[in-house]
Amino acid sequence: MQKEGYIKKQTFYLAIIATLIVGFIGGVLYSVYHSPAVNAEQQAGVNNANTEELIAQLIKNAEGHPDEALHWVELGHAYFDTGQAEKAIESYNKALAIEPGNNDVRTDLGIMYFQNKQPKEAISMFDQALTADPKHPQARFNKGVVLLNALNDEKGALQEWKTLLQVQPEFTVPSGQKLRDLVDGIEKKGN
Repeated sequence: MQKEGYIKKQTFYLAIIATLIVGFIGGVLYSVYHSPAVNAEQQAGVNNANTEELIAQLIKNAEGHPDEALHWVELGHAYFDTGQAEKAIESYNKALAIEPGNNDVRTDLGIMYFQNKQPKEAISMFDQALTADPKHPQARFNKGVVLLNALNDEKGALQEWKTLLQVQPEFTVPSGQKLRDLVDGIEKKGN
């Protein structure tokens, strides 16, 4: 039984690791943006080197703690952010093997399948997330994106987005546009 006011060792260690990673990223960002003027090529080289170092550290963490989903998720996110879909898919699948109920990871995995030109696998991931949580907004939105853009199923995409709007009427897409406006525009174009 855990005493009130205390935290588990695992939670404490995960918090330390997360703090180190945030500190590392913050330090990198600070040094990149507060260093003397450099040209774009030099800047890109610094960013690539720092990204490679970060990914190397995340690989080490994941391989050093292969039964901890958090490390695989963090590695998957790094690959996601750097456009390495195949590696992200592998990392996210390892995380889900340990923690199969994580619908946010399942949704991110779906995005990576879409980027890797595997739309049916992407839809499968979104459907699994939506089966567990029918109100999961990002899974529902992303399913519509894949239906529209990869499978040319405008009707299916609109159906998904209208369902999402019933739960979150003010949902905005990553560009900042309201989903309602996007749906209205597609419907007007179809008439």
